[in-house]
Amino acid sequence: MEDKREKLKSFFYKIKECQECELHEGRTRFVFGSGNAAAELMFVGEAPGKNEDLQGLPFVGRAGKILDDLLGSIGMNRKEVFIANVLKCRPPDNRDPKIDEINTCKEYLFEQINTIDPLVICTLGKYSTQLILDTSHGITGLRGKVFHRDGRTILPINHPAAVLYNPSRIEILQKDFLRIKDILGSGNKAEPAPVETHEDEENDSEKDNKDDDSRQLGLF
Repeated sequence: MEDKREKLKSFFYKIKECQECELHEGRTRFVFGSGNAAAELMFVGEAPGKNEDLQGLPFVGRAGKILDDLLGSIGMNRKEVFIANVLKCRPPDNRDPKIDEINTCKEYLFEQINTIDPLVICTLGKYSTQLILDTSHGITGLRGKVFHRDGRTILPINHPAAVLYNPSRIEILQKDFLRIKDILGSGNKAEPAPVETHEDEENDSEKDNKDDDSRQLGLF
């Protein structure tokens, strides 16, 4: 555990000033990710939103509260999982990630995955699902299905933010979280599913900086 934490800590300091794409020009905070460095379960979202950009932490807005509630429904909390995003900087006006931004930033996520080495990765939404599964198929046809990649179980589900626009989706997410619980409880032995071919239907000062670093590093 300590070795993984130290590796993540070192990696954080290495990339936190990243300027590899234009997104760094408008960011307030670099959002590395947070949680348990030795987590069996890792969530991968798409990109930071306004609240995440301001605080430098993933899923701290209304969608984050939904995620917390869903974790609680299966007897878990953030201290037991790791949460990251495909992009580490907020896109302007919360627009969708661009392909070149994903390609520039994806190696950071892959390094986090390799370090944490989770048994289960739960992808939240279209972009994280397509990246992790290396597919162009949409989330609608993949959601709730189990896939195996590189010795890990991948479970794509809808992004919790979807509930903010369509409250009825909470029931679907609740079922998906029960699926997560079952997979973890079965020792990661759920049967994989083939990739479907459905199209997506949803088409400051130095001290301040040190404080921000400490806040992020204290979470893994």
